[in-house]
Amino acid sequence: MGALKINCYCNEQQMEKIVRLVTRHLNDSDRTDIADFDTLIGDVRICVEFETYMDTVQLKTSEVLDRDWDLLDEDSAVLTSRLRPVLEEYNRNHREAFAQAHHVINDRIF
Repeated sequence: MGALKINCYCNEQQMEKIVRLVTRHLNDSDRTDIADFDTLIGDVRICVEFETYMDTVQLKTSEVLDRDWDLLDEDSAVLTSRLRPVLEEYNRNHREAFAQAHHVINDRIF
C-alpha cells in the first residue's frame, strides 16, 4: 500500500521546529496543569491544548492556522500525528520515574 500524499503549508523543517517547541513547552510545564501552547512560529499560529486525566497528559486539540487565522487541516493533522508519540513517551517516562521513586522509598523503609 502506498503512502498518502498530504499537501501541507509548512515544510518539514517548520514542522520539526513546531514539534520541538511544543515538546519543550510540555517538559517545562507543571504536569498537573499544563498551560495551552499558543504562539506564532514564522507565519503560522500554533494552538495546542493539553488535559490531564488520571495522571495521564492527553492532547485535547492541536491546530495550525495561517496568517488569516484560517485552520490548515492538513498541517493540523500532521502536527497531531507527530505529537501523539511525544505524549506517549512523556507519559511513559513519568510512569517509570514514579515507579522508580516508589522503589527507592520502599528500599529506605525496609
